[in-house]
Amino acid sequence: MNVSHENAQESLSTIQDVTVRTHRAIASAYASDLLILWGALWTIEFTTAHFYPAYAFHIFMVMSIVGCIGTAVIYWVFYSKALIREAGSQSAIWRIALFWILLYAYAALWHFLLAPFNGLQGNAFISTVAMFAFVVIGLWFGCRFMIILGLAVTIAVLIGFYLLTAYYCLWMALMGGGAILGTGLYTRLRWR
Repeated sequence: MNVSHENAQESLSTIQDVTVRTHRAIASAYASDLLILWGALWTIEFTTAHFYPAYAFHIFMVMSIVGCIGTAVIYWVFYSKALIREAGSQSAIWRIALFWILLYAYAALWHFLLAPFNGLQGNAFISTVAMFAFVVIGLWFGCRFMIILGLAVTIAVLIGFYLLTAYYCLWMALMGGGAILGTGLYTRLRWR
């Protein structure tokens, strides 16, 4: 069977298109829910912490617990619907979960060792740790949008931390939570 160069190129282009559409379908069905959840939580917690700074630690702890429970529910729902049971996905799910657990275990250790001077430093630290995870997961799975999102929110953290200290929480509600929430909504609505 002779295949012309043009036919081979067309076939490779079709395969690439299917690969991109498959990645987008998985992201919209799975990652979008997690991004919407965490984006909404970041928006709520940062906004609330701005207006009630004395309770900021408690606000962030409660929202983190809600987020972890919500994440577990999302995993459970998708697993029970068999949306993430494809070959190899089981081990990938556990690797991702283990990655997040170990990352935050190390973050807690680093937080203890580095002892930030105030809550703003502690928050900027933990926010950039989360965005580092987005970048790593983006590199791991070839998801460019996760890399861009992680880097963009990291830049927003730095701008808020160094230039907008008095409005850091409001800035992060908009630029951090809003970016994560917006990305989740975009992938949900546009990538189906």
